[in-house]
Amino acid sequence: MHLADGGQVVLGDKRPGDSVLPPELEDSLREWGAVASTVALQAGPVEQDLVRRRGRQLAGRVSDVLGRPVEYVDPVTGGIDVVHGPNTGPLAGLPLVVEHRARAESAEPTPWATGLTVAAFFAVLAAVGDIALSRAFGAAFGALWVPANVMVVLGLAPSLWLARRMPFWRWIALGAAVGLGAAWVCLILTALL
Repeated sequence: MHLADGGQVVLGDKRPGDSVLPPELEDSLREWGAVASTVALQAGPVEQDLVRRRGRQLAGRVSDVLGRPVEYVDPVTGGIDVVHGPNTGPLAGLPLVVEHRARAESAEPTPWATGLTVAAFFAVLAAVGDIALSRAFGAAFGALWVPANVMVVLGLAPSLWLARRMPFWRWIALGAAVGLGAAWVCLILTALL
């Protein structure tokens, strides 16, 4: 059981003889997925702990319905827990049994060379674009290029922040953020000289 993009809860592989989840449990999983997708990115440690515990509880209920242990992938840390519900597994009768496994290492290493190349390209693109836009705006409207440029940066900031955890898009976000920062330094130095 893991959380996919958009807050959707994926139960993983189905086995022959698996029971169908009751609609109430499916609703609870859907609700938890919607909350967990936002809390995992934005909330503090207390809220993240609540999401983790609720996820384990739901994994225990799914384990009971399916009659077998369920792997639960923590949406905050990525750690994998094998959850036995109260009525399943060798320790039946206990409230909830969780065996923690170490986080599975990614099958692929981080592509630093390719990623930094993509980031450098987008840094140059963002810096040149921002400088050109600011200079054109400054030539037409004077010092109003400063608030206009602030609006551009504030408009891009949420998208760049959300893209930082996506495997490919994180490189573009890094490059764009560095490029905008470099553009601001160049524009301020040009204005002061």
